[in-house]
Formats: sequence, structure tokens, C-alpha cells
Amino acid sequence: MPPTTLRASYTIAAPILQRFNAVVPHGERSRVMEGLMKQALVTREAELESIAQAYLTDPAFAQCREDEKHWDITVGDGLESL
Repeated sequence: MPPTTLRASYTIAAPILQRFNAVVPHGERSRVMEGLMKQALVTREAELESIAQAYLTDPAFAQCREDEKHWDITVGDGLESL
């Protein structure tokens, strides 16, 4: 199955967009923007993974992990049907 593409609308400061349009040829703009989005995703996902790793391993979060176990027990207690 071929990848799906979507059109998007973003608000960008006029001077930045004008410079971008002047420097990046018409047929390359979407590809350049997609590349920038991929870079942003890699960076942000790495930050989230780092935070998650710290939560799972840092002794400072030991009490939080213990509390989480107590909450996990309540998942199957039937209260969600109230």
C-alpha cells in the first residue's frame, strides 16, 4: 500500500515563509518541510524516551514506581463501568 499524503495548513511568520519560498524551489518545499518535521520528531521522541528511562531507572522516582503498582491493581476492579 503506498504511503498516504495529507495537506496541512500552518501559520508561519510572513518574513520566514517569504524567505523560504525564495530559497527553496517550488517542487522541493514539501520534501524539505517533511525532512524538517522528521528531524523534529526524532529530537522530541528522544527527549521523551530519555524522560521515560529516567522514570524507570532513577532512584528519585522509586516511590512513584511503587505508587504506580498500587494504581495498576485497580485497573481490573470494575470501577470503569460506573
